[in-house]
Amino acid sequence: MQEREKKQMMGMMLSLFRHKSFVLPSLILNLFLNLTVLTTTTYALPRSLTPFQKRNLATLSSIYDLTVFPNQLPILIHGPNAVPAGLFNNDASGRVNPVGNFSGFEDSIEYFFALSPIAQQGVRSVVISKAEIVEFTSSCPEVAASVVYLETKVVNPGGQDDGKQLSTLKQVAFWRFDDCGAVLKYDAWIPNLNTWLEVNNGFSISDPSQQARSIEGLCAVTQQKCMGADSQWTDIDHCVTSLSQKPYGTYDEAWGDNIVCRTIHLVLTTVRPDVHCPHVGPSGGGKCVDYPYQLEYFTDQAVFGDPQGQTFQCT
Repeated sequence: MQEREKKQMMGMMLSLFRHKSFVLPSLILNLFLNLTVLTTTTYALPRSLTPFQKRNLATLSSIYDLTVFPNQLPILIHGPNAVPAGLFNNDASGRVNPVGNFSGFEDSIEYFFALSPIAQQGVRSVVISKAEIVEFTSSCPEVAASVVYLETKVVNPGGQDDGKQLSTLKQVAFWRFDDCGAVLKYDAWIPNLNTWLEVNNGFSISDPSQQARSIEGLCAVTQQKCMGADSQWTDIDHCVTSLSQKPYGTYDEAWGDNIVCRTIHLVLTTVRPDVHCPHVGPSGGGKCVDYPYQLEYFTDQAVFGDPQGQTFQCT
């Protein structure tokens, strides 16, 4: 499909999407599903690859392709059943610094796909527009390492900056695959996430006025997303008063009993409110809590189930 045709299809989808809520008609959903043939992930790897290297690279390319908007929308709408078979093992687990540890299939796909930004209706949004695997190595069928550049752009239909290219986000990762080539374990790092957000948003995370607005917005959305049995606060004022007493945090250190951690888990309340609403509440629900540094980053055996230093070694 030619580039012009891709842009026309994208424009039509965005136009339709702006006028719909969370329930999309089958026509729009089919358009999103058809995007799977428009592979957005590229890789600058000219050398020839062995069969298992091709398999591992294809798995990673497929995973990162689903972080590109709007490719992740079917997963957000339909949940785990919409994840293509063969990408993640049912027992997949891993660590993504600076976000946290993830155990099991649903935790893993939520990090990779539910946290990937989407265009919000009527709001200037930043989305991932392209994922390029710039470095890849795999010396055996079960292990690989990669570096991915995630290019971002503005989605702001009708705005002057619609389609504007923004800064690039980087992810470095080690991977372990099962016998069928699905990801079983992963250890990834996103450097300079805080700076990336500040550059794209045009303000400093440490600005007190911005922090206050962020807390107010966090509390307002929490009251909308977490209701009934999942409710965390008596009202918005209760939430704002309580959270204003906590450290704001930084996106380069997102784990902890802080506001930054709660903003991340607030996104996930859309897909599993019963699981993630406690994380944005007063106690942090076992996720947005303060951990000793050693427990956050060096409990490899607890995360991967292997002695330290053996998870990403060829056997």
